[in-house]
Amino acid sequence: MRQALAQVHAWHRRQQLPGYADMLERWQPLMTGSLSAAQVCGLVDEAVDKLQDLTAAVDAVEPAALQVLAWLLPSQLADRERRMAKSNRAYREKYIEVTPRELAAERLKQGLSRAESLYGRLQDEQKRALQDALARSPWDVRASYERRLRRQQALMQSLRALQDASPELVRSRMKDWVALSIDGADGADRDASQSFRRAACPVLADLHNSTTPAQRARAVETLQRYVADLRHLAQQP
Repeated sequence: MRQALAQVHAWHRRQQLPGYADMLERWQPLMTGSLSAAQVCGLVDEAVDKLQDLTAAVDAVEPAALQVLAWLLPSQLADRERRMAKSNRAYREKYIEVTPRELAAERLKQGLSRAESLYGRLQDEQKRALQDALARSPWDVRASYERRLRRQQALMQSLRALQDASPELVRSRMKDWVALSIDGADGADRDASQSFRRAACPVLADLHNSTTPAQRARAVETLQRYVADLRHLAQQP
């Protein structure tokens, strides 16, 4: 398994990181001006397309390394399920078994963290606008949790179906699972993810358009640092 992961990471550094860096370089000039919701959706779609390329990672793994998935013991699969259950309990405690006010506060905390990692500290008026936008968001925490469970179940079904499978079947099933983890477990899952992304575009556009010249300059600098890191990592063996 370590060998397989090392091969995936090497493939990702060599094949994917340069593309990520190119994408972020193209984004930098856009950070200096205003953005429409359609432009933001275009950037989001570009990033999602990059993620979909990850299905090719499975092809980078040698058959002998990938075949370990067909040799997982029942105890190892059970351990994977226990870890998922523990993670799901934490998710429920954080997002579901809370009051609406607590959930709103947690979502605002996460939204601020992401925004300020790009633009730097937001002003009070910007924070309030982000809070209002999140309150109008169509995101449904329980539906999101159900999609999370379906993806986990699909993973476990895939792993169990691989017991004593041929290398060709292992590779095919793992490519399917990577695609599923990105696109969704079913059509309804994909539609919900797409709908949420579309609803987020005007929110992100409004936030960007409220930023000051100094905040936009900070965004450009942040992207430049990411690009430098990606270029450096892409050169590693």
